Amino acid sequence: MGELAGGSPPTGVLELAGEPEPKQAAEALLGAARHPVLRPQIGLWAPALLRSARPGYGARALVDLADRTGAAGGRRLDLARAPSLPLVLGSSGFLARCLAREPAWVEELSGALPGPPEAALLDRDWSAIRRAKYQGLLRVAARDLLGRPFRESLAELSELADRCLRAALARASHETGTAEPVLLALGKLGGRELNFSSDVDLLFLYDAGTGPDDLARNESVARLVRLLKRELEEPGAEGFAYRVDLDLRPEGRMGPLANSVAAALGYYESFGQEWERQMLIRLRYVAGPRALALGFAREIAPFVYRRLIDPGVMHGVRAMKERIEAERRAAGRDLEVSLKEGPGGIRDVEFLVQSLQLFHGGRQQALRTGNVLEALGALGELGLLPAETSAALSDCYVWLRRAEHALQMAEEQQTSAFPRQPAEQTALARRLGYLDPEGQRARNRLLDDWTAVRSQVREHFEALVLRGDP
Repeated sequence: MGELAGGSPPTGVLELAGEPEPKQAAEALLGAARHPVLRPQIGLWAPALLRSARPGYGARALVDLADRTGAAGGRRLDLARAPSLPLVLGSSGFLARCLAREPAWVEELSGALPGPPEAALLDRDWSAIRRAKYQGLLRVAARDLLGRPFRESLAELSELADRCLRAALARASHETGTAEPVLLALGKLGGRELNFSSDVDLLFLYDAGTGPDDLARNESVARLVRLLKRELEEPGAEGFAYRVDLDLRPEGRMGPLANSVAAALGYYESFGQEWERQMLIRLRYVAGPRALALGFAREIAPFVYRRLIDPGVMHGVRAMKERIEAERRAAGRDLEVSLKEGPGGIRDVEFLVQSLQLFHGGRQQALRTGNVLEALGALGELGLLPAETSAALSDCYVWLRRAEHALQMAEEQQTSAFPRQPAEQTALARRLGYLDPEGQRARNRLLDDWTAVRSQVREHFEALVLRGDP
């Protein structure tokens, strides 16, 4: 920082820190240090940028934002009000671009630790929904980078999506003139563990009788679903809202976009497969007629959680996980770098937990949760997993999910691939809070933790799912 204040670019410091383009980054930092608005505040932004993933990029974004804020005629950029801003700019390209488009959104980062996304009722407008999402992501990213408990991030991202989906359902209902169906979440959203950049897995149900009335209702709900999916995925000036995945519905891609409650229950009773039992663990109400949703959840519970102990559960989960890994490898996926699907990754923890939920959930109500961390805690409290195993798996799962979020935070890409390039690994380490002054040491610590986490997860997964019974 002293070198910056004195006008000497800290090229050596940046190179040691792991900046891949130290000369260009030094020039950008020096430019920020000379900026009339930023120079008096150098102590507020320089240390944060130097420990960010991309100090040079962050410095250029900070200068641009200071210029845009002044040009807009608002108050001058005051970093004392938004101390997380430099970290956000140096860690996330897409959020830096959001702030360049909307300089007033700096207010979203107010406070030593910004608050969670606003809980105010959204305007029922597609543009407002997209804006609310990105304003919420700004706050979540800032809170993540400042090191708050990570479980809060999962809950905040899920609640943000819930609010956007409720507004989207209301808007689609208004535009199509169709009464709202039930909107249910599955997957990570259903478990209140949504990713930073993720699909939302949705299931739509409605109440209807039989015959012509049911057909007409089905067609009208399908129109609503198509509109909702299109508008949430369509990019606007603000970006896009959410990628919508409807493939977990009865009959998958070949099935109707929405089902009556009676038709869905009939499908699961007659044709439901083991993987669908596992998938429905994460079923959760989001919007639409609540009583209808609760009735469906009550009726489907015996299909998901059987009262009699079923030894075939472990074999089914085991076969599904092995098939997924084989299919991914056959398709050319490099599972060794996949935080999600590779050995010792996120899916290993999810499948281990869900196999135990299916095995014991018919008799243990406490296990009936779509949230992996809650389920791990319940398994430990009930003695169905040793307490130390439950705690270790929880810690590993949090590390894996944090790493996944840090990857996706960079450019809002739907990725779970652990980077192979040293510079990208160092950037990931910085986003995860490895703050060693030497970038090489931060990277080495990251690699050591990645190796230890996946080794520990795979060991437990093989012992409990691949080789053994609960």
